[in-house]
Amino acid sequence: MFWRFFRDSSDGPSVIRDRYGEWMLVKGNKELSFVADLLDKSLSKVKAKRGEVYVLQFTKDELVPNLFSIKGMVQFRENVIEANFQEALKKVFDDVGHLGEIKTVRLRLCNELVMFFYFNLVLKRTKKARAGVKLLLPPLGVSVSGIPYTLGGLFNAMAGSEGREPCIVEADLSDSRLVKVLLVCRKFSVDSFRLKEALLYFLEGDDDLRLSRRTGDGGTTELEITLLNFKRDMMIPLLWDNYLSTYSSC
Repeated sequence: MFWRFFRDSSDGPSVIRDRYGEWMLVKGNKELSFVADLLDKSLSKVKAKRGEVYVLQFTKDELVPNLFSIKGMVQFRENVIEANFQEALKKVFDDVGHLGEIKTVRLRLCNELVMFFYFNLVLKRTKKARAGVKLLLPPLGVSVSGIPYTLGGLFNAMAGSEGREPCIVEADLSDSRLVKVLLVCRKFSVDSFRLKEALLYFLEGDDDLRLSRRTGDGGTTELEITLLNFKRDMMIPLLWDNYLSTYSSC
């Protein structure tokens, strides 16, 4: 859906990969660029010197003019209070449009803080802003509208179980060097190729993935998955505070 929204850009989006996942560097979309600049201004109001904004979802309503839905995250080194961040967003965005309810989720990880946010916005005006904005490119099968996922929901999305009885997921991600996952699916047959393509999002290459498949009684399918050198932090934008279920304390 968002590919269609950005197709008019003369500078087609390039893809970059970092600690938190894969991102389209979107150029030529004035609304997204303007909103991203306003998010940066919000950081200065909470005195965040080293905050970085990531946009997870940016959609334009097809019926209501200038209505946008924005979902994102900010990575801080400072300790930022959730209420202060919400107030900063209100002050900045109220100058350019009508801001709806702001939903925020705070995730503390050792010496850093990740703040997730979601809000609707009716823009009254825009102006030229930054050249490029990072927009999340999720794994195969994962929808940005479904974020935040539970851990089980994320693996089910990658397995393609949407609209069917979900698979039972057992996962041990405590040691990212060797991750073990078991999927037990009762009502449908998982496309192993599709699942592998989705899981490679979190790996360096094919050699870090092993998958074995077994069919049990009643058409039950069991998939045993081994992931080596798993890039666990790439799950943070997808899980939000549900990431804590995978995370060992400092």
